[in-house]
Amino acid sequence: MTSEIVVMNQRAIALAADSAVTLIDGGKIIVRNDQKKLFNLAEGLPVGVMFFGVADLMGHPWDVLVETYRTRVAPKPMSHLGDYPASLFAHLESLDAFFPASRHKDEYKRLLASVHRFIFRYAYYLQETGVEGPDEAILERAIENVWKRYQAYPDGRPRPDLACFPPDFAAVLERDYADAMCEVNGYSFSAFSIDLEARKRLHDIAIWCVIKDLFLEDVTGLVFGGYGTAQPYPVVTTYTVSAMVGGHLKRACMEQTVIDGDMHAAISLYADSEATYAFLRGIDIELESRIYGVFHVAAGELVDKVVGSFGDIDPAQRESIRRTAQAEHVPQAVETCYEAIGAYQQTAYIDPVLAVVEISARADLAETARDLVALNIFKKRITAQDPTVGGAIDVAVISRDAGFTWWKRQGA
Repeated sequence: MTSEIVVMNQRAIALAADSAVTLIDGGKIIVRNDQKKLFNLAEGLPVGVMFFGVADLMGHPWDVLVETYRTRVAPKPMSHLGDYPASLFAHLESLDAFFPASRHKDEYKRLLASVHRFIFRYAYYLQETGVEGPDEAILERAIENVWKRYQAYPDGRPRPDLACFPPDFAAVLERDYADAMCEVNGYSFSAFSIDLEARKRLHDIAIWCVIKDLFLEDVTGLVFGGYGTAQPYPVVTTYTVSAMVGGHLKRACMEQTVIDGDMHAAISLYADSEATYAFLRGIDIELESRIYGVFHVAAGELVDKVVGSFGDIDPAQRESIRRTAQAEHVPQAVETCYEAIGAYQQTAYIDPVLAVVEISARADLAETARDLVALNIFKKRITAQDPTVGGAIDVAVISRDAGFTWWKRQGA
């Protein structure tokens, strides 16, 4: 795991990353504390990049890939920060020696197998949360839910195809990867007597897991921070990257934060940064999620009890009242609760920190980023958890006038 933090204001941007890397050998977890995760994307340019999650792409470590880009491309200054990741991704897609066509199907099978593991984990979750029925029925339900997720966002909007693939790439997959789809689907599900509809959905998933804007597979997060020549204030942009399929890198821009005349300061957290989250918001993220979930369930149960206590009314009317309350009034009440708590967190916890960050000098930004990563290392140590966040903390500060400057670096 990893803890990475970005702290920025109108003067500069600081990036900090721990150095722990987790290796799994059979059932044994090995943690090393020598992984470099923070880099100057190109010598002399005010752009830094950090990675978290999967530490390689088709067996090539991200530090090697970044160094290859630095030396072979040696990019020149670009207008916007977003131009740099576009340049890096184009370079990666051109590295035939690193990502040969002979391995494209193996990479596709790795991606699809990773999605299948998600489906099985989801089916297990359904069982653990009380869904009853035969294993095959629960597995079919998990497949159906994942199939639906690939088609639409949680708010119902259709989920688009990723722009990183050609418009006809689904047909290419259907034609060139049919044998790989059958192989992985058979390996994963041949032991289960799932129905024909579920198998058709698995076929759809085998295509959509590549082209759709959803990442259920193992992924790498890439955080780019700094300046383009046309940008007076710092920007941080986060990409999710997962696989090189057919010579195209599956990726999507997940988040962008821009300092400007309205937003004067920001802090961004990545990967295993729960202690930082708790510090900034006043509550542990898991506890917060649990409280909200319990409140939602309790509100629904209260509605059922209240409606059930009504006197002699028509059963159809009773059911209509119950459904309306569950579908409209409970979500509204829960949302009102979320908003009230969020407003208090913003006022009591987040705004005071951002007010200090806003007026911080470069050295203060660097120390703040380092200390926020250190919080997560401290939590792992003091709670006797596996030290999956730890080791030396690399810190860099980037400004328009001074460019990329190391504040603290492993081995220096």
